[in-house]
Parts: sequence; structure tokens; C-alpha cells
Amino acid sequence: MHGPPDTPVRGLPAPSAHVLPDPAASRAVLIAVDTYRAVDGHAAMEPLPSVARGAKRLAHLLRDPAVWGLPRKHCVLLSNPARPDTVLEAVSRAARAATDTLLVYFAGHGWLETDNDLCLMLPGSHPDHLIRALKYRDLRSVLLARRRAHSQVVILDSCFSGTAVTGFMGGGFAGGGQTVAHHALVDRTYLMTACAPQELAYAPPDEPYPAFTGELIRTLEHGIPGAPDPLPMDAVFRQLRDALSAKQRPRPQASAINVGHEIALARNRARTPPHPERRPLPPPPAAPAAHRWWRRPSLWLPPALLLTASLAAVPLVPLLTGSGNETARPPLNRDTDPCTLTAPAALARYGETEQDPAYGGFDRCDVLVHRPDGGTVDVRVELDPATPETTEPARTVGSVKVLKTPPDDGTCERRLAPSGEDATVTISAKDDGEGGDGDAPPLCEMADTATNSALAALNEGKVRPRTTPFPANSLFHRNACALIDPTALHSGPPRPGFANWLCRYSSTTTDLDAVIFFDRGRPPSPTDGTPTRIRDHRALLHPEPDGPHTFQVQITQRTYTDTRNRELTETLNIVLSGNAPQKSLRALALTLADTATAKLPKPV
Repeated sequence: MHGPPDTPVRGLPAPSAHVLPDPAASRAVLIAVDTYRAVDGHAAMEPLPSVARGAKRLAHLLRDPAVWGLPRKHCVLLSNPARPDTVLEAVSRAARAATDTLLVYFAGHGWLETDNDLCLMLPGSHPDHLIRALKYRDLRSVLLARRRAHSQVVILDSCFSGTAVTGFMGGGFAGGGQTVAHHALVDRTYLMTACAPQELAYAPPDEPYPAFTGELIRTLEHGIPGAPDPLPMDAVFRQLRDALSAKQRPRPQASAINVGHEIALARNRARTPPHPERRPLPPPPAAPAAHRWWRRPSLWLPPALLLTASLAAVPLVPLLTGSGNETARPPLNRDTDPCTLTAPAALARYGETEQDPAYGGFDRCDVLVHRPDGGTVDVRVELDPATPETTEPARTVGSVKVLKTPPDDGTCERRLAPSGEDATVTISAKDDGEGGDGDAPPLCEMADTATNSALAALNEGKVRPRTTPFPANSLFHRNACALIDPTALHSGPPRPGFANWLCRYSSTTTDLDAVIFFDRGRPPSPTDGTPTRIRDHRALLHPEPDGPHTFQVQITQRTYTDTRNRELTETLNIVLSGNAPQKSLRALALTLADTATAKLPKPV
């Protein structure tokens, strides 16, 4: 199954066994075809709605730092590409950019031409009209001609049938003695396919994903007990083969060239060993940049959003009512653990839940709800400063006022104001927009469910302090409002966020605004900005992060591995906004960054 002996390709260093590829130097292209149309009088091939859901979920997992951590821009999802050239160009770009590992995944109908060449069926293709099908030989040529990566992985979830059968992807096998895997091999590659040549790749109509892709997703989500960390491809293959065989479903195939069976694309989530080694690649990664975890605070918020609330939207989930027996609660302060305000189990009916205490700033805790359609809703609980009293009506539950805002731009928000507190709790549900074409997620229902959990914690005294202390060099202990001189901005008094982990400034002489805040998340990719150094700290410069007339400096203070075996960073961020040339914004941002960095501990 593993092909010839382990012989490195000439000119490329042999990769080490069981090493997680560098996300910054790797790329993935996922092709998902779930919709077909009639061609030249031929009826359209059977639609495959589970293919779209599976590819979206797979993309989400590949981007998850707990699995691989590919930056979003390095993981391309092509949904129903119309032409073969579209796919080949995307793969060619990825192959040229990837210097560590390249992954190509296809799910959809498959076919074999009379000469046994594999065809991956695109929306405008048909067994009697293969001109718009993607020929695997063409894809293979691109992988061979454009390759720079140490390793290539190809995963095919398709089969070769003459008739579209309900619940199956493709029709009868059109002959040939070689396996699909051998049709697809390129050097130093691991190739995994959904079925043997004379079998059909199964797409159960009552399951969210195709059978093969579904088992792959489950393996990435839960890991493999007793297997190495990170997971080598041959361990993944054996897990899929055994799971599918036990369900009497088509058995996958695999082939490897050189050390292809040792390629690892994912951490083993069934284990919690020390953080896996990353393969050193010259040049070393530069300073981190923006990433999907970075919540950039708005430079300006309309007072209406801060001070008013509306009861116009009827809650889809009834809010709890006070019992009159509320328990005294500890004050909300910088030591409060915001995760004690969440209850992931209460959100489980909407999808698979994942609580993440380090999804952004120190003042928040997120519950990610992975929906069956492949989309994700981020349900966030965030501690905020108290806001002035509003004249709008508010519902009181126990000792907590509940204020609502109408849903806006894929987000539904609730604000809780506990009596006697100098803090509020903001609860929001935001859709990532990557779900299928079905019903939109019930954001306000999910926000109300999370609100009920937070109300119970507040009224029943279940809010607790953090149990894990932050090291002395952490930004957790710093005051963002003490890092710069407001006179450099001609600003009035700063407007602090919760616990002074964020600070806003507005010039009194120009339209210049500035926000300084601390953030956490995976080490961002240097491709998202210009690497530099400010004193002893790595930094990244981002022109126009929030559109024209904005500039950001992102400074790395600390890199560490958390309890979930993820490599994370703490960053100081300075964002300027104003009607000034980029050159002027850049100069001022760097001046402020130098002043702020001088007041930080040495980076770790």
C-alpha cells in the first residue's frame, strides 16, 4: 500500500516522519461539485447536496488551529467550478505557493473514459459530454509541473458509474485493471480514494456528508486513540477503512510514493502530548499577521448602538424570569472567567459545540456551533464597561436588565446589565456565512439561548474567577491606556474598554481616531502584512485593514502552547483611522508602536 522504498525526490530534503506541515508554507484546494445541469439534451446528473456540506466542514477543520491551522487564504474552496481551467489555475497557484505541503481534494461524480482516464465531473459535464469534465491527467500534470512542496496529498471522493443512482455518486465501472489510486499517483504523494475500482462511492441520503468524507471529518474532529500525533496519512486511512468496512460501506484505497504514508495533515485530537514539532523551512516565518481569530474593535461605534435597545424583536426562546431567590455573585472584573457565563450543552441542539476561551481578547469566551450544513455560528460572551442608562424599556430578569438590538448583518446581539456592576455582558451570535443554501441559522434564538445561560450564572452566583493564572509577561496584566501619550494624537481623555485591555482615542483637532487593544489567537501568517521589528518585538504592518485611510501595527508579545495543544500568540494592536495619507498614518502608527513597545516586557 505504501509504494516503493522511502527514497527522497532529487533536490528536495526528505521530510521527517510525523511532522505537522507549516500552515504558512502549505496550501489546500478543495473542489466540491454538488449541482449538475442538463447538457446537449442529456438529463442532469444526480445532485449531491451532501458534497457541499462535507467540503465546507472539511475546509473549516483544516483552518482550525486545533487540527492544522491553515490561514483562510491558504485553504481555497471551489464550489461548482464551471470550467476545468478554473480548477487547474487554482491548483497551479497553490502548487507554486506551497513549499511545505499541498492538499487537493475533490468530491462529486466521477467517470472513466474509454481509455480508462479518470474524469472528475464538473457542473456542465455528462458521461456523453466529457469536454467540460476535469481530466485527472491534466490535474496530475499541473501537480508535477508546478510542484515546490515537500509533500502532496490527493483525496478523491468520487466513483465511476454509468447511471446516477439515488444515494450514489456515479454509475457502473467502465473497465480497467488498475486502481484509481494508481491512475492518480504523482511523486512523493499520498493518494486516498473513496472506493475500489468496481465499487460505488456512497452518499447516504439521510446523512449530512458522503460516507467517505464523513468518516474523514469524524477522524479529524475526534482523532484516533493510540495513534501518533500528528496523524500520519496511513493511520487516517486505516481508521477510515475499518470504520467504513464495519458499516458495510465501500472500502477506500490508498497508495503512497516515497514517504507519502508519513505525511501528517492534522493533530490527533484524541491525544494531548507536547505540541508537535513543525518542520523547519527556510526562511523562518516572519512576524504574525491578521487571522480569523482577530476581533478588530470598531474605531467608532454609533451612540445608538451603545445606548439604546429595542424590544421590537420577539424572542424565539423565552427568557428566564427571576425567582426572587437570586444568589449573591462575585463582582465582574478582570479576574472573572467569561467562560463561566456560557453553557455549550444548551447550544448543542443547533450543531456540534466547541468552547474556545482564547478566541480573541481576555474579556471574552466563544462557543463555536458547527452546523450540519457546514457553516459555523460564533456565540460570543464578552465583558464590557458599563454604559449610561438608556431610556428605552428593558426586561429585568432577577437582578439583571436584558436589552436587545435587532439583528444586523448576520449578527444578533443581547446586552445584560447586572445591578450594582460597573460592567455589562454582551452576548452575540454571528454566522460565518459558509453554510449551505438551506435555512439561515436562527441567530436570535441562539443568542437568547446563550442569554438564558448567562442569566442563570449571574443570578445564581455561578460566575467564577479564572483558574489558570497568566504569566508575568502576559498582556493580561497590562493597561492599554497607559502605553501611549495622548498628546501625540492631540486627543482628549482615553475611553477605556473592559479592564483597560482596550483604549480608544479621538483627536480634538482632526478626524483622527485610534484604538489600542490586546488580542489572542493563532500565529498569523506573514503574508497578510509587512514583517518588521519594533525594539525586541516582531511586528506586522497592515495598510488599510479597515478600508482606505486606516493603518494597523500588530506586535507579538508572547507565543505559547495552550492546554488544547494549540500554538497561540498574544498581540498588541494599534489601529489608526483618519483622512490622512497612508504615509502619514504609517509614520504615526510606528511612533506610537515604538512608545508602547518600550513599556512592555521582553517578548517570549
